[in-house]
Amino acid sequence: MQLDSEEVVIVFVAGIAVFLVLSGIVIYILFFYQRKRFQHQRQLIELQKQFNETLLTSQIEIQEHDFNVISREIHDNVGQILSLAKIQLNIISQSENIDRNMINDVKENIAKAMADLRDIAKGLNSERVQISNLYETIHQEVDRISRGGFIKGTTSLLGDEKELQQQKKLILFRIVQESLQNILKHSEATEFCIKVHYGDNAVEINITDNGKGFNLKGASIETSGMGLSNIQNRSLLIGGTAAIETALGAGTTVSINIPYD
Repeated sequence: MQLDSEEVVIVFVAGIAVFLVLSGIVIYILFFYQRKRFQHQRQLIELQKQFNETLLTSQIEIQEHDFNVISREIHDNVGQILSLAKIQLNIISQSENIDRNMINDVKENIAKAMADLRDIAKGLNSERVQISNLYETIHQEVDRISRGGFIKGTTSLLGDEKELQQQKKLILFRIVQESLQNILKHSEATEFCIKVHYGDNAVEINITDNGKGFNLKGASIETSGMGLSNIQNRSLLIGGTAAIETALGAGTTVSINIPYD
């Protein structure tokens, strides 16, 4: 009888011990899960914060870039055309005979200046990236660069354009602009091309130049002054990737892949 009582006590104590151990394990799992949940929430908040900051920065950078371009175009193009028209009008006013050909030239120059001003007015629209499709916006940027006469750019499109979130599209366009600025500042290229491919799940953009290239392994992406880390970080932030292929004397290709969702 006493032995049975001792066995009951042992079983009871063992049961309590097992219960306490299991309870401890469950509490630890719940604590670990809750901790991971809080960490995940903090990471999401931080990523959203970084995304919003990058979005705002991209908007400001695009506007500053556009204002700089517009300033140069007004000075270099419109200013020169109107100056020429003014000289022609002075010549006409001082001439005793009416030169119809010169009057027509003045009309053509004024019409060209007005057309350039209309294009510039479109560039002042801060929502132009959102309201235009991505390929059209990239093509306009390339055309504007090529008009300078220092470098020739071309674009090509494969597939039908698919919808991207407006925020993604804006950041992606800024990534393309940064890549183009790298070409203009560092590559010493005479030609470049941009290929936009709309696939089933993602849009891929390849930007290739025939410049001097560089040693990618020997270059520090963070300190190269070429904004390469910025391009990669912004691509990651909108769920995509950016890869850089280059070699000395072989030009550079930047490949950007951004999913639609």
